[in-house]
Amino acid sequence: MKTDLRVIKTRAVIKNTLIELMSEKEIAKITVSQLCEKAKINRKTFYRHYREINDVKAELENEALEEFSKSFKNGSILDAKTIISGISEVLRQRRDFYSRMLKFNPDLFGKGRLKTALCRTIAAALRSTGREKNEQVVMSAAEFTAAGVFSLYSGWLEEGGDIDFVTELSVRLVTGALSGFFSENR
Repeated sequence: MKTDLRVIKTRAVIKNTLIELMSEKEIAKITVSQLCEKAKINRKTFYRHYREINDVKAELENEALEEFSKSFKNGSILDAKTIISGISEVLRQRRDFYSRMLKFNPDLFGKGRLKTALCRTIAAALRSTGREKNEQVVMSAAEFTAAGVFSLYSGWLEEGGDIDFVTELSVRLVTGALSGFFSENR
C-alpha cells in the first residue's frame, strides 16, 4: 500500500522540526505546541500522525537503525572494513542529524538498539567461525567491540576531526580485537 505524499511530507516536516528543536533543548523539554508552532502546523495535524514527541523520536531512531542495519548486512564483521566503512558513510552523510540525536540522547550508541544490532551482527559472525563455543565469550567480545566502535564515532560526532582516521582506526582495532576468532587460514 502506497502512503499519500501529503502524509510523507507532513511526517518529514514534523521529524525535521524535532531535529531542529533538539539542537536547542533536551527532547524532554520540547512540547507538542512548540513543535507545531515551529513546523507551522496545528496540533490536530500532529496528533493525526503521532501520539507524543517520543513517538517522533522513536521513528527517527527506527530510521537510523534501518540505515545502520543495511551497513551491517553488507558484509561480515570478519571483513571489518566493509561494515565499518558503511557505518562511516551513514554518519558522514547525516552527521548533523546524528550529532543532534547524540547530544540529547547520549545512549544512542551506548545502550540503544543501534549497538544491540551491531552486537548481534558481531556475535553471529563470531559464532560462524566455529572457534569459540562459549556463548558468554562470544557475547562479551561482541559487546566490547561494538562499544569501542561506537565510542570512537561518538567522539567524532561530538568533537569533529577526520572520519577517515576514525574509520581506519576502528578497522584496525576491531581486526586486532577479534583476531583470535579468525581461523589460521584467514
